[in-house]
Amino acid sequence: MASVAEFLRKRLRLRVNSEKSTVAPPSERHFLGFRLDINPMTMEVSVHLSRRSRDRIGEKIRQLTPRNWGDSIRACISKLNRYLQGWIGFFWICTKEELRVLSTLSAHVRRRLRAMILKDRKRKRTMAKRLIARGVPPKSAWRQIYKRRRRLWALSHCPAVDRGLNNAYFASLGLISLPAEWELRWSLARRHCPNG
Repeated sequence: MASVAEFLRKRLRLRVNSEKSTVAPPSERHFLGFRLDINPMTMEVSVHLSRRSRDRIGEKIRQLTPRNWGDSIRACISKLNRYLQGWIGFFWICTKEELRVLSTLSAHVRRRLRAMILKDRKRKRTMAKRLIARGVPPKSAWRQIYKRRRRLWALSHCPAVDRGLNNAYFASLGLISLPAEWELRWSLARRHCPNG
């Protein structure tokens, strides 16, 4: 590090911030929200989200999906979509290995929204009736909603709620999917740069 810093200062006349600078493998460093990995066999570089970026989006999702949301679920989804589209607009250059992380983030968003919807329905009786109206078998809806004294977060991932408030339901409300947005942007990039 000392020799690199000296070269940058003396030969290139650049100022070195010693707090932010270090010499380390790229896989251990954070570059503008990304982490780079190289496959030693093929020498291909893969681009991943840094841990800091994952933590930040997780925190932002929590802020955008509060339990005590005072507006409609569509308004919440509209606000979420604006943030998620901007976020994926920057992070779409991640390679295919990050699709699993994007799927996990999308699933987390849907679960937060399910918890908000359940909170809005307040009583378990209302929750069960709404799930039945959405095609959940009555016996399953009543049993799972009333099974033990589960909190909203636990209820938001039980099979009856997953079925009644499924991915298609949120898609019909306009919620974007991060993996689908990633696929779309990569397909557009391939179309414009077929040899890239």
